Amino acid sequence: MSKATAQNLTLPAHGGERPTFADLKKELGRQLVDAGQVAPPPGVPTGWESLDRYLLWNGFPKSSLSLLVSEAGGATSLWMQSAAAITRQGQWVAWINENNTSLTPWSLRNKGVDLSKFLCVSQPLDAKQFLWAMQELMSLCLFEMVGCDLGGILLREHQILKLKKLAMRYQTAVVLFTQQPRALKSSNYSLIMHFQRDHVRIDRALHRATPHILERRELYADTLPQLAAGRRALCG
Repeated sequence: MSKATAQNLTLPAHGGERPTFADLKKELGRQLVDAGQVAPPPGVPTGWESLDRYLLWNGFPKSSLSLLVSEAGGATSLWMQSAAAITRQGQWVAWINENNTSLTPWSLRNKGVDLSKFLCVSQPLDAKQFLWAMQELMSLCLFEMVGCDLGGILLREHQILKLKKLAMRYQTAVVLFTQQPRALKSSNYSLIMHFQRDHVRIDRALHRATPHILERRELYADTLPQLAAGRRALCG
């Protein structure tokens, strides 16, 4: 309901009966629409069907921030699936590297990422350089999604807020990764996921009940066929 509509709606006097749905429908008339006609906010599908169905954006939220806490691995695999779908559409993704990350050209190709639409940036020295790199990338208005393994960088609240404003301004899906459970779980993140050994726990997802648990085995459903194909290729 818009602000103007709320101001024009006639409510009962203090102490009177609450308005019924029929009263609201009569008062608002054509301004009410069926729930099926309301489009969800834009997102970037991850390819994990159970996760995409659960999230309001049907994937990573665009114009917003996601935080993936990866104690047991799997987070970068999910990001690569999403990046593959984006690059197949001829759009660009960017990745800010961390020295110990497991993201490699081989893993990207096996996930279906078009490397001609993929930009990798070397590891920032500190949070200040990281924020500068993120601003430069998003201001190009080229990338649908930007991922970054934070490594040892611990962002503060005002830095997370700055990133959120950049994501909103340039309509980019920003996905941050950390292996540190003590990373700040700011309310400026629209999505927070915690990757554990047997499951993935969604700690924050706007307009969805949390925590929400998903089994990890769905995420790795295609891993063994990919490894088998890679082994056959190496053996000739």
